[in-house]
Amino acid sequence: MQRFLLHVSFWLGFFFIWNQITYFYISDKGNRLYFSALDVSLILCAFYGIYSYLMPRYFKHKHLTKLVVQSLIYLILLAGGYAFAMKLFLNHMVVPIHFNFSWNYTDLQYNRFFIALLGLLGGGAIKLALDRVNTQRRLNEMEKANSLAELTYLKAQLNPHFLFNSLNSLYTQLDFDLPQAKFTLVNIADLLRYQLYECSADFVPLSKELMHLENYFNLQRIRTEATTILNVKVDNNNLTISPLLLMPFVENAFKHVSDDDSRENIIQIDIQLTGENLHFYCMNTSPVKEPLSGTYDSTGIGLQNVRQRLELLYSNKYELTTKELDHKYYIYLNLILNQ
Repeated sequence: MQRFLLHVSFWLGFFFIWNQITYFYISDKGNRLYFSALDVSLILCAFYGIYSYLMPRYFKHKHLTKLVVQSLIYLILLAGGYAFAMKLFLNHMVVPIHFNFSWNYTDLQYNRFFIALLGLLGGGAIKLALDRVNTQRRLNEMEKANSLAELTYLKAQLNPHFLFNSLNSLYTQLDFDLPQAKFTLVNIADLLRYQLYECSADFVPLSKELMHLENYFNLQRIRTEATTILNVKVDNNNLTISPLLLMPFVENAFKHVSDDDSRENIIQIDIQLTGENLHFYCMNTSPVKEPLSGTYDSTGIGLQNVRQRLELLYSNKYELTTKELDHKYYIYLNLILNQ
């Protein structure tokens, strides 16, 4: 509502200034208001055409040639339509003209074209300036979010509970399954190495992030009696992702998985890549006695902070859906990755 009132106030002020400056030589007030209304309405249509439609599409697809062509077509159609309408208004004297108006139809077409061009350039310039301001604001928010993420990474690196359980599992395996113990030790080492040395970057290779996720998954599956399924089908090594972005979903799947004896308890994660689109699916059975809280308050950054990171880093490039159905918790994430 506040933005709407701001726009209305701006155009009322613009109309007053345009009426006083452009048609100062017309003594008849009715004619001045008539021609000012025609001009300002044309400018307004051109302005919002590029401000609300053409420029947002350009920011999404970054196709400059397409923007120029679409703007030119819109400009010609808008100016031509207004010139034709004004010709009809003037020929039929919709509003009587009380001053010497000697323009022909060609003059009228040129006049409408340049007035529409004024609105088009103004709308494009203001939208571009606002986008710069929003981009700078987003960068400032990202810096704050990165500071929060760094603290989160430190907590993950020094999580004694997870490390203690992993070492306990390793100790047990040393007596009963030496090859598996070696595999577990390698997973722990890779997990700590990744969190200590790789996560400081804003983006990491997707292959490394998924390898880290698999190492974590393999360590956690040792400690649970639930059926665990991990399917990863990714063959593009050129894409990057924000580090530890998917980890909270996996952490909470293990934390909230059911342990009912009367049914099969399952954790299933599927990760696929289609072009630059990453499809992440996570499902875990939830306890029947206690409904899942949905707060995602584990040692990870939490569902709310995941949404915040996605909005800051992948605005308009992701879809995140969570739902609980039949005592199963589902997470769907579609994410467009960067090269």
